[in-house]
Amino acid sequence: MNVSIRCAVTEDIPACGRIAHEAFKDINERHGFENIEFPTVESGCKAAEFHIRNPSSFSVVADVGGRVVGSCFLDAHSSIRGVALVSVDPTVQSQGVGRKLMEAVLEQCRGSRGVRLVQHTFNTSSVALYASLGFEVKEPLLILRGRPSGQGPSDVEVRAMCSQDLDACAALCEKVHGFERTNELRDCLQSFTPFVALRAGRIVAYASAPNAWFANHGVAEAEDDMSALLLGIHLAIAGPLCFLLPIRQASLFRWCLEHGLRVVMPMTLMAMGEYREPAGCHFPSVVF
Repeated sequence: MNVSIRCAVTEDIPACGRIAHEAFKDINERHGFENIEFPTVESGCKAAEFHIRNPSSFSVVADVGGRVVGSCFLDAHSSIRGVALVSVDPTVQSQGVGRKLMEAVLEQCRGSRGVRLVQHTFNTSSVALYASLGFEVKEPLLILRGRPSGQGPSDVEVRAMCSQDLDACAALCEKVHGFERTNELRDCLQSFTPFVALRAGRIVAYASAPNAWFANHGVAEAEDDMSALLLGIHLAIAGPLCFLLPIRQASLFRWCLEHGLRVVMPMTLMAMGEYREPAGCHFPSVVF
């Protein structure tokens, strides 16, 4: 099979969306999980359009004789790059298409501090591919979803984030992770409703997209700050919270279970290049 890799264009959006839906539906159903990523073709198209039109994303497709058979997107909002989505048409999987797509986006990461991705723990083919390309497993994750029960502490204010909060959020993220994610937060202010938690008027925690686990990253100075943030968000939004929890944070995981959040799916965070153990309570988005 003669596969060529090229930059994605807007005309590729319908094919990319369809393939994302079918590829994730296939792997999830084979392992007994719901297709939480792209339950419809429309949701796949929406994700593809976001990346293809976003100047902070690098988007490529695999082409066979003029037919798109796969796509991959790289988030370049910060100095740590994030592989946002790799999908290959189920009819041509296991023929090297995913490797070619990954090699193309990794070429764009030369000179960056590091690259992150999140993959399905049960997808043995993808973890083997990423490991062979140089990625290492860093965190076991679980997608958690639900509405936590209880009231937050009276000394913590939880409110929607505004643009004036970006510098404080950047400083908090830098403290926890060693890099800031201001550009990503700025995009989330346009597409989602980020929240912050404040003690004595100082931001001690934030979450970027509480209703959308794939885009939702959060940091906090301490576990108490994170739990107060989650409880406050629950009271402010209509739908369930959803996020990727690194389950080595065992006491926070137990807190989530005790307060009504439930496990949806196991995932794994992998990294290449710089990786610093977080110095505070946190959860990643798909692009970290």
